[in-house]
Order: sequence, then C-alpha cells, then structure tokens
Amino acid sequence: MPNVLLITSDQHNPFFCGFAGDPLVHTPTLDALANTGTVFDSAYTNSPICMPARASLATGRYGSTIGSYDNGSPYTASRAESFGHRARAGGHAAVTFGKLHFDPDSDSGFDMHLPLQAKPGYIGARQGWMRGDAPPGDIMVQHTLDATTGPSEYELYDRHTTGAACHWLAREAPQDTPWVAHVSYAYPHYPYRTDPAFLPADDVEIPMPPAWRSSEWPHAAELDAHRRLMRYEERPLTEDEIRQLRWIYAGMVNFLDRQISEVLAVLDHAGIADETIVIYTSDHGDMLGSHGFVMKSVMYDAAARVPLVVRGPGVPAGQRRSTAVSLVDVAPTVLDALEVAPGETGHDLPGRSLIELAGNPGDTKRIAFSEYHGPSSTGASYLIRQGGWKYVRHIHGEDEQLFNIEDDPDELVDLIDQPEHEAVRAELRQALTATIDPVETDARIRAEQQEKLQQAASGTAPSRRDGPEPRTALGTLARGWTVPPPEIMEAIS
Repeated sequence: MPNVLLITSDQHNPFFCGFAGDPLVHTPTLDALANTGTVFDSAYTNSPICMPARASLATGRYGSTIGSYDNGSPYTASRAESFGHRARAGGHAAVTFGKLHFDPDSDSGFDMHLPLQAKPGYIGARQGWMRGDAPPGDIMVQHTLDATTGPSEYELYDRHTTGAACHWLAREAPQDTPWVAHVSYAYPHYPYRTDPAFLPADDVEIPMPPAWRSSEWPHAAELDAHRRLMRYEERPLTEDEIRQLRWIYAGMVNFLDRQISEVLAVLDHAGIADETIVIYTSDHGDMLGSHGFVMKSVMYDAAARVPLVVRGPGVPAGQRRSTAVSLVDVAPTVLDALEVAPGETGHDLPGRSLIELAGNPGDTKRIAFSEYHGPSSTGASYLIRQGGWKYVRHIHGEDEQLFNIEDDPDELVDLIDQPEHEAVRAELRQALTATIDPVETDARIRAEQQEKLQQAASGTAPSRRDGPEPRTALGTLARGWTVPPPEIMEAIS
C-alpha cells in the first residue's frame, strides 16, 4: 500500500508548464514528474476561485452541494468529510503544510502545519455576496500593473512550507503504515512578485495570449458584466503590460518548481519515492490577459483548467490522457491508494480514482464539471467538458458557448449557433442538467448569499476606494488576497 503526497499550488495557469509546451517557463521538476507519470490534459477545477475549488479537492464533492460556492463560504467539516477524515479513521497519518483556505474553526481532518485559513465575513466575501450589485473596483488591474521583481509574503511563506514538509517527510513520517501529506503552495497566486533569480532569460520571447486586444474580446452579457465590475474595459492592458505580467508570472512558476524539487528530493533520499503516489495540481488557473481578463472567475481554459500529473505505483509512466477529470477525483484517488472506504456518506461521490483513470485511456464520455457563483458574477456560470468538446452556460443573459478544444485550443471560435453542432450542444446541455439544476442552484445560492450579507456586521460591502492602495511591509498591495496572519509571518521572518 503506497503513501500519498499531494502537492498543490494556487492559480497555476495550465499552459505555463514545460510539459505543456510552454517555452517561457523552466519547470524541470514538473516535467520529470510528467515523464515518469501520467498527465491529464483535460483536467478542470470545479470552481475557478480558491475556496470552492479547495473544498471540492478535500471532499470529492461539488461546492454547491456542500455550501462552499464562493470565497465567503470555505470548507467546513459539518457539511462533508474530507479525505483527511477518512484516512485518519483508517489509521493513517493525514497532514497538511501551507495554504488551505478552510474554515479556521472546523476540524478539517488533518494535522495542519503553517495553515493559511479563510477569513469568514471579510471584505472580499461581502463583495462576493453582492455579486453584480457590488461597486466596480480595479484592485485586480492594480495587482496586474504592480507585477515586478522582489520579495513577497507568499514567497517567504512557500519557502517555509517547503521546509516544514521536508522536515516531516524526513524525520516524522510514519515508517510502519502509509500516510497522506498535502503540501500546498501559495504561488503563483498574486501579488505578482518573484525573485529575479527565477525570471526567464531577457532574450526569451514572451508570447501574447489569445484575444488579448479589446477589439478581439468575446462578448456575452456575463462576460461584459465581469469586465465592467473589474474595470477591465475602463483600463485595458497594453501589450507591454501583459508581457511584463507573464514574464513575472513565469518566474513565479519557476520558483514553485524549485520548491517542489526540494520536497521530492526528500522522498528520493529516504528511499520511498517508488512507494509513494505523487499528485500535482492547482486549485484553478490565471487568465493573464487572455480574452480580456486577468486572474480567475471565468470559464476559459486559462482559468478553469488545471495542470494535473499523477506518478507512482499502478500509474502508467510517460503517458498522457485526454479523459475529462476534475478536482473531485483527487479525494477518491487518495482513498483508493490507502484502501480506505469513503464512509457512509461517500457512496455517491461524483469522482473516480485517477489511478484507475490513468489506466483507461479511452473514456471519451466522461465529463468534467465546473461552476462559478462568486465575485463579479451577475449569475451563475457552468462548464461541461466531454471529449474534445466544451460547453458553457451563463444564467445571466441565458448565453451559451460551445468550443471544439481539439481544433480550437485557444477558444476563439464559438460554435454555439452552428446548426451542424446541434446534436453535440443538446448532449452537453443534457449532461449539465443531469449533473445539477442550473437555474434552481443559481437562485438558491443567490438567496443564501443575500442572507449572509444581511447577517454580516456592516450589512453592506465597502464602497469604491479612493486614493492609493495600502501596502504591506514588503511593498505588495495589501488588498485582494489573503495575507498570512501575523503569527505566521512572525514565525517565518
């Protein structure tokens, strides 16, 4: 029975990997992992924003079914067991290192080291509950324009996450029974800062993302509302600004790869690499200027897809799979590897073990599902990926999108109105309604968010900020992200 080492990052664009063919990054560790394991090329988040995605990762359930659907509703154990609970019940150590974004007052099922948790009721949560009624704000644009070299809180935090994980693996990991360890990095989540040592070479060409010019932006009621609320239309990014952003971001990914290399080196040194399942993935991606967006929160692949690699006993080496998978498949994978039952409430988990899926290359009918009910959305958005096709439904405006990802990986040609694709459109619509009631779910969640907003201390979100943005002691913008709490920063400074 193998151990399980789950390594995750935050906001890793799936195209910014050497094994994905990106020439800008240098990711020898992830590339070696891919060469010795199985890469899932059609892997998706179950929600392109942190807290719901992490809830799905931990529980194997969709966020809307367990009450974790935005960044004001973190995972709490009262709604569903995590794979940590099940592993612990089976007699296995279950530990985490680094960022979790769970409810800080709930037993997540893990022995936690340096945990960065959610802040219930914070400003961003209340803005998210307001949805389309929130005041427009340009903090994400400001973060983008602030991309530069230098230290950040997340760099310090991730270095110490690596140190804590390496110490446990080398000195404290059980020797007589398999364990599961989750090493969770904050990079390459903004603030966009990187150590200059990890930057790509000055002479490396920085490719521009698809549809970055405002004249090329796709339009739908929900997409236009998102750009208005984030003030992207008011301040479109220039070519130089996007290149700078992607250059810095590539350095952050390179830094992340170095951290992972140190963790995997401990497995090699301890002689347990061959008896450990290693999983690498991220909670969601980052648009980085693609289609007129930065950050996350939309259903284009730069934000909704995630890198996903699995290596270890029972996993084919050097293989790639096009089977649609998502973060809800991670928990069943852990339980499968540890031979732990999912529990009385786990018989209806929507996911399957990635070990099993890695050995089955021909499952073209399997779907990946994603949903978004968070900040800057005026109505829910849903995604279904099946085979080479991708279908998106926006409740606001009753807009739909349909892409053939195999022929159009940049998602530039929307086929939703093409009569010859009616059968595909109908099949994917049915797949969505078989997974969730899109209208009822949107209405229910919006009602719950309004109730939460009314119960919040102030009852409203803050108005649009005027004047300069506050900065941290390291010079990073202090708003729009979860700064590690003082006790963590003091411990690692």
